[in-house]
Amino acid sequence: MDAILTLIGLLVVISLFFRFIGAIFVLLLRYPILLLFAILGIYYLFRNTRFYTYRTTNRRYYHNNDDNRRYYQNNNQNYTNLRQQYDYYRNLFGLPENFTKDDLKKKFRELTKKYHPDKCQNNKEKCEEQFKKINEAYEFLSKYAK
Repeated sequence: MDAILTLIGLLVVISLFFRFIGAIFVLLLRYPILLLFAILGIYYLFRNTRFYTYRTTNRRYYHNNDDNRRYYQNNNQNYTNLRQQYDYYRNLFGLPENFTKDDLKKKFRELTKKYHPDKCQNNKEKCEEQFKKINEAYEFLSKYAK
C-alpha cells in the first residue's frame, strides 16, 4: 500500500512540474515579447561561459600559459627595477615618498650648487660623477613628481 501511495505522490509531483513547464511554454508562445526576453535572459546568463567542443580530429586546443608567465615575469622585473631606481634616486635627493615638483626643484638646486664641478676645487672627478648622477636622478624623478 505504501509503495502505491508513493508512486501516486511521485506522479502528482511530476504532473505538477510538467503543468508548470507547459504553462510557461504556453505563455512564451502566446506572447512573443516574453519569448524574446527569455532568450535574452538565457544569453546574458551564459555569455561568459566557454563551451568546449571536441572535434573528430586529434587536435588539442589548450591555452599557452608560458607566454602569460613570461609577460608577467618581465613586467614584474621591470617594475622592481623601476622601483629600485626610484628609491635610489629619491634617497640621493633625500626626498620623502610623496614629494612635489617644488621639493624636487629645491633639492636639485641645492645639490647642483654643492657638487658643481666649477665650484668644487678638490676632487673634481668625484664632483663631476655626483653631478651627473644628480642630473640623471632629476630627469628620472621629474616624471614621477606630483
